[in-house]
Amino acid sequence: MNIENYLKEAKKRNWSPVVSHGTSVAGFWWFGHWFATDRLNGYFYGAYPKGYLDRITALFEEELNGNVLHLFSGTIKGDGIRVFTFDIRKELSPTQVGDAVNLSSFYPASFFDIILADPPYSGNEIKYNTKPVNRKKCLTECSKVLKDGGFLVWLDTMIPVWRNKDGWKYRGNIGVGVSTNHVVRAITILQKTKGGQNED
Repeated sequence: MNIENYLKEAKKRNWSPVVSHGTSVAGFWWFGHWFATDRLNGYFYGAYPKGYLDRITALFEEELNGNVLHLFSGTIKGDGIRVFTFDIRKELSPTQVGDAVNLSSFYPASFFDIILADPPYSGNEIKYNTKPVNRKKCLTECSKVLKDGGFLVWLDTMIPVWRNKDGWKYRGNIGVGVSTNHVVRAITILQKTKGGQNED
């Protein structure tokens, strides 16, 4: 995670800044009234907000040059070589179809440098004809396939349950707003630590 690089890009592109507090980051990203036109161009409900991946790239440039997993990927496309997509819906053509609670049965241990997760929220699993997400099991599975030092970037309407003893170190939260009359989501950033030690 490179906060300095993000701030440099934010200044150039008029993005909301983030602040660092020790080894963690905090902020709020406002994306504005983008949704109406994007939906006319094939927008998938619940997808990453327009411009979200640009900001994530600025914050995690180094990690995104490694092995990347888009978990609950929806319409995001991967190459199956370095960028992988994982979704339970076969019709969306992810590089791997499966249930996220069984993630480690599809990938080797300590394989990914970063996982970007965007689970269904606010009952959207009904729209997608899938079942509710077991966040606790998903985090356990993510820890198995992440490298030591790798990051989980979890975008959701709730902060998932994580514990230091399960191998997670808290690295921050960033609020995400897309428009008026829309739910506010939060990015929870967790880093896998070797042996579950809470090191600063």
